[in-house]
Amino acid sequence: MPSPSFLPLGDYLTGPVDPALAATPYAALADRDLAAWLAAWPELHARALKSLPHRIHPTARIHPTAIIGDDVIIGAGVRVWEFTTVRGHTLLAPGVSVGFNCEVTNSYLGTGTVLGHRIGLNRTLVGDHAHLSADVTVQAIHLTAHMARPDRDTLLRLPTGLYRCRTPRFGSVIGDAVQTGSRITLGAGTAIGRACLIHSHTVIGPTTVIPAHHTVVPADPPSHHTRPRRT
Repeated sequence: MPSPSFLPLGDYLTGPVDPALAATPYAALADRDLAAWLAAWPELHARALKSLPHRIHPTARIHPTAIIGDDVIIGAGVRVWEFTTVRGHTLLAPGVSVGFNCEVTNSYLGTGTVLGHRIGLNRTLVGDHAHLSADVTVQAIHLTAHMARPDRDTLLRLPTGLYRCRTPRFGSVIGDAVQTGSRITLGAGTAIGRACLIHSHTVIGPTTVIPAHHTVVPADPPSHHTRPRRT
């Protein structure tokens, strides 16, 4: 079976409808291939920054203890709460709320999406009106002998075969209207379809794809497997 070479982001999320983004590369987000978007994302984000009248919309409300990077784009009505850091080529679409003590790096959050408390996202795309509760973490690289120098390509196990993201640094694409409980971990290279429900204390391993409109529950009982480490 040949490996799939195109994965449209529109299979998971709705492109931004904010008029302010209409002349930016983000307007075509849903039509782009995932791997192609990841490769070009920093440059595309830089182009968007140059075309916007406001990097941070005047109606956004950012707590004084929050840290916002110089490259972050923040839309109308966004709320960023205490002790949260948002940095890198990140875009928070209109109506996003980022809760207490979160870290959001190199990510896209769609319109009306809510992050609860202590959320960690890196190199992740989240659709519209998703709600991630407390203590949700997305891993952005595979476990390797040298975590500071990742070199394993991130893969997605699609029904049609292995899709190569062509980068060792990719967290997850989380679809529109996904809802989660708390204390959830997503491994590097995961894709969560639209309107999925992920129950608390769930771990979703790397390269996993969850189809739209599914419910994910934690394994019961928890288990592990041990094997000799390869050097």
